[in-house]
Amino acid sequence: MKSKLWVKLAAGVLSAAMVISMGGCGSSTSSGTASGASNSAAATNKADSLTIGLSADPSTLEPMVQSGQAVRLIKMCMYRGLLAYESDGSIGNEIAESYEVADDNVTYTFHIRQNAKFQDGSDITAEDVKFSFERQLDASVSATFRSDFANMLDHIDVVDAKTVKFVLKQPCAPFIDYLTLPEAVIVSKAWCNSHNNDLNANPMGSGPYTLGSWDKGRQITLKAFDGFYKAGKPETKELDFVVTTDNTTRVNSLKSGEADLIDYVGANDATALEKDSNYTVDVSEGPFMCLQINCTKGPLANPKVRQAIAYAVNRQGVIDTAFMGRGTAMYGFPTIKGQNGYDGKYDDYFQYNPDKAKELLKEAGYPNGFDVKILSTSTYDFHKQTALVVQDSLKAIGINAEVELPDWSTRIQRSNTGDYDILVSGTAGNIVDMDWCTNYFQSGDTRMNSAPGFSDATVDSLLKQGRETLDATKRATIYDQLRERILELSPFVFINYREQIFATSADVKGFVNLPGILTYNSGITLEDTYKAA
Repeated sequence: MKSKLWVKLAAGVLSAAMVISMGGCGSSTSSGTASGASNSAAATNKADSLTIGLSADPSTLEPMVQSGQAVRLIKMCMYRGLLAYESDGSIGNEIAESYEVADDNVTYTFHIRQNAKFQDGSDITAEDVKFSFERQLDASVSATFRSDFANMLDHIDVVDAKTVKFVLKQPCAPFIDYLTLPEAVIVSKAWCNSHNNDLNANPMGSGPYTLGSWDKGRQITLKAFDGFYKAGKPETKELDFVVTTDNTTRVNSLKSGEADLIDYVGANDATALEKDSNYTVDVSEGPFMCLQINCTKGPLANPKVRQAIAYAVNRQGVIDTAFMGRGTAMYGFPTIKGQNGYDGKYDDYFQYNPDKAKELLKEAGYPNGFDVKILSTSTYDFHKQTALVVQDSLKAIGINAEVELPDWSTRIQRSNTGDYDILVSGTAGNIVDMDWCTNYFQSGDTRMNSAPGFSDATVDSLLKQGRETLDATKRATIYDQLRERILELSPFVFINYREQIFATSADVKGFVNLPGILTYNSGITLEDTYKAA
């Protein structure tokens, strides 16, 4: 078993990423590739195709909308941005060949690879880059990180065909981190204009694979793009993503040889596969389970009620039931020691205390509890089991909770629009920098990662200060204040760190489950993945 835990992320990825994201003074140039495979793979006999057992049917192929890790695997094969996290967690170049940061800390100049092309054969130009980020800001696209880029970007200038300049509204420590997001893709202006701006129905990017066919609900086939800007990539001619939502069926498909790689391996299955040399199990701990609370709904609008829920949840019960004892309980805020200077002071903010929870409900005016609905999903058993443990925890303090279990596509649609009372979520900060909190806690439009209706001027101010401050020590103080304020208001209840597990047959090489929270970016390594023939 290969395992990437939070401690490794703290020691390696954070230092690498933060040096880039906060080194805004003066001028810098970044270079490299986003793939970690050795060129020695070229000498190996490789199968022409690779079959991937996928846990969820894509709700959309719109590249600027985040719709879960499973779908990201597909999108990261089809699209690329200026930068990306590499297989070791550091930041490397994709469409960008290099970039410089001016002394004013608000001007970023990017140089586009001369050989970068879209899959229709057209060159990628600075006009396409400008158009892509303007598209991020277009409300009709519903881009997941629209508000983040709207807060950061003042304007974008086309310098020449291969040079583009970003001018920010103010210094922004994590700007480079945001350009690594799988949703921060570069798309073709001409293609979008000629296809009604609909990339769900007409996907076309610059990644190593093009869309071959999409049999909705069953299979997506991707074909290697011969014009990909990285020589010798991708390693495999065809990727077949077979939608297999049942966990047991997905594991059995790996065992039978029908699938070569599968995602979202359950804890019990992982333990069994780890003992068999015919398979490779790749584990990262970093994503976390939490409850997102609709702060507009009756009793849930009261912070004391939300605090009561935080005290009531049996976190160890979730780990034992949903994850077979694998994982780490979280009684505070999801930050590892060392991340932006964090020293662990809020790790024990909410210990399991049903009596304290009952006291808070009484103070809030609900001594006899109330009725509520918990939105989870039937697609992932660990989501379902988490919801059932939370249901029992709430029952113990007088709250009667009904659990809703739609399929993943329906659950995503409802979470994106805030259509729930309490949502069971398995998530992770989208970037390594603590500014990941902005997408989760900033006031404004309802987003997949936000608590509907949550708005707090103090939180908004601290988020703004953290983003605009470049001094690391000052940022650490700001984020300590932010953690405390969010825990006081509890729009989220954090439950546990969990493992994100992939499994492959032993003859599959090149795939890397990225460390810690970057596990959701692991699709970047499918360009390196092949099956030895």
